Amino acid sequence: MLAVVCLTAFVIRELRVSEPLVRIRLLKYRSFATGVGLVFVLGFVLYGSLVLLPLFMQNLLGWTAVTAGFWTSPRGVGTALCMPLVGYMLRKGWDGRWMLAFGFVVAGLAFFGYSRMNLQSGTWDIFWQQVIQGSGMAFIFVPLTTITMDPIPQEAMGYATSLYSVTRNIGASVGVSFVTTWLARRSQYHQTVLAAHATPYDLSFRLGLQQATALLMQQGRDAATAGQQALGMIYGAILRQASLLSFLEVFRIMGYTFLACTALVLLMRRPHHARHAALPRDEQAGEPAHPAGPQEIAA
Repeated sequence: MLAVVCLTAFVIRELRVSEPLVRIRLLKYRSFATGVGLVFVLGFVLYGSLVLLPLFMQNLLGWTAVTAGFWTSPRGVGTALCMPLVGYMLRKGWDGRWMLAFGFVVAGLAFFGYSRMNLQSGTWDIFWQQVIQGSGMAFIFVPLTTITMDPIPQEAMGYATSLYSVTRNIGASVGVSFVTTWLARRSQYHQTVLAAHATPYDLSFRLGLQQATALLMQQGRDAATAGQQALGMIYGAILRQASLLSFLEVFRIMGYTFLACTALVLLMRRPHHARHAALPRDEQAGEPAHPAGPQEIAA
């Protein structure tokens, strides 16, 4: 509640003072306002996935931190390979909005590819999805910045880039917090659902318990110890499957989020790569614009 009150008061003050720290009035430009919203989503998904994927590799697939870090790098390879193509297309006059929509679709499909992984997934299953995601990201970074900043007057560019950057950072923070919170809560939910079937009345559970107990007894355990350890093995499998389901859900959410962004791209105007010579009077001093008088014209 304190944050809501203070944020509201801050917005009201920034709209009324003559020299605001944050020029919220810049959001009246449709392309800029849409771009700020999209860069929030980009930070949310990009940094959230940067946390999510290494956790999946280490906690569920059992990889070391070095191995997980190495197999996270193909995303950058896909971006580096496609970035020159993006620059060439922009120089040739391609509409950046269609490139932006294409990038969101491609990156979104990569997240749906992640959502089909399982505990037996290998390095190459992750490699190609990351290359696809990185390729899609290359079509997002530059066109998004170009289209968003195009309508902003030159003298307000510093205010616009600051607002753009802080929004991306806020999106990144929200994305990391969302991912970690979702994994913890949904893992508990799926664990509860799966454990509800681990009862003596479930045929699959009884067979699995008997097989695990027999295997442990063959290794030298007594019947009581083998039975307890078999239950522990089944519980560990339930925990891994519950965690896997929560990971796959987050991947699907990110995929749907990127696909939804393609609709917002339609709100943006085609960039003209032109800058206005001066800000309107109401943006400079918070006053309504008025025609220049004879003395101002002479000056």
